[in-house]
Amino acid sequence: MMKRKRIYVCCGSGIATSTVIAKKVKDALDKEGIPYIVDQFTVQQISSKVAMLKPDLIVSSAQITTDVQGVPVVMARSFLTGINKQDTIDEILYVLKGAQLS
Repeated sequence: MMKRKRIYVCCGSGIATSTVIAKKVKDALDKEGIPYIVDQFTVQQISSKVAMLKPDLIVSSAQITTDVQGVPVVMARSFLTGINKQDTIDEILYVLKGAQLS
């Protein structure tokens, strides 16, 4: 069984935008059968959250300028605009599945 993937979703305010993104991430992972834990934060909180507990992935609608200790970051503005949304989903799945993706 696959270990649950920890994903931090963040946006500028940490509320509305990240909720939309988190839902889309969860939908994509459910469809792929990938177990997950999704937490939502503001961009300002992300560095300290990563320092406490390192996630497998950060999905953000805003640029992250702080140190995230090498955790992969996927920009998810497409989940808000609808443009290139599948590319974002593919990138998230690629990061979480590693090199298993063909």
